[in-house]
Amino acid sequence: MSRIRRRALRFAALAVSVLALSGAAPAPPPISGAGQTVARIWRGRTLAAKADEYEAYLFASGIRRVRATPGNLGVTVLRRAEGDQTEFLVISIWESLDAVKRFAGADYEKAVILDRDREYLVEVEPTVRHYAVEKEERR
Repeated sequence: MSRIRRRALRFAALAVSVLALSGAAPAPPPISGAGQTVARIWRGRTLAAKADEYEAYLFASGIRRVRATPGNLGVTVLRRAEGDQTEFLVISIWESLDAVKRFAGADYEKAVILDRDREYLVEVEPTVRHYAVEKEERR
């Protein structure tokens, strides 16, 4: 993975973490498609008692599928306990919108629901958010 793509992945994870903590959710910039690196962000919540089991399932099923899709540059999974629930935030980085569509299909803004998600998730969010990766800086 190139240095620029690694940095884009780290930046996307950091940016989403900050947005999640602040409660802010700015409108994503338009994504041009070809040649534009894209961050795809999905969020799900499960009961805290099922969090470890769900995480194992998520990695074995969803993350494996993301990583196996041509054009995927990486994925970050964030986890946060909130009382009796645990939130997961999945940020996948793609080389283009076309690569996202290879994973999610033509209706790429719909969430890809795994076979057993409804067993674990408190609610299933029907959509995901996409962001153009513009710049990443880190020490």
